[in-house]
Amino acid sequence: MTHASLKKYQQTHKSSAQEASPYRLVAMLFQKLLDNIATAKGAIVQENFAKKGSELSNAIAIIGVLEGSLDFKQGGEVSENLALLYKYCSEQILVASSSNDIEKLEEVIQVLLPIKSGWDSIPLETQSQVSF
Repeated sequence: MTHASLKKYQQTHKSSAQEASPYRLVAMLFQKLLDNIATAKGAIVQENFAKKGSELSNAIAIIGVLEGSLDFKQGGEVSENLALLYKYCSEQILVASSSNDIEKLEEVIQVLLPIKSGWDSIPLETQSQVSF
């Protein structure tokens, strides 16, 4: 994670982010990202378009932080594939936002869940080796 991205996230989520390991920070970002999208889906149903816009804007910002944290030197093809998936998710969120398309947001969730699941399944002994 770039220093600027980490600092931005820590300022937004001060207490828990300052104490979290780099591994835990990414896990927190994934959870917040999915929460933002789910809340936006509810806001669309309720026709609360200001809330939808705010939640999806936050979701895109988190995707930007996740993408900015990729290490293309060490991560190689995996990082490149994740970058493409993050870009796709951001694009789909923009489409969903402009058309109030809940199904498009659900599609984004279905792309992100396996990534989050893979991250969450990193063994405890390996988590401490995650650095940015």
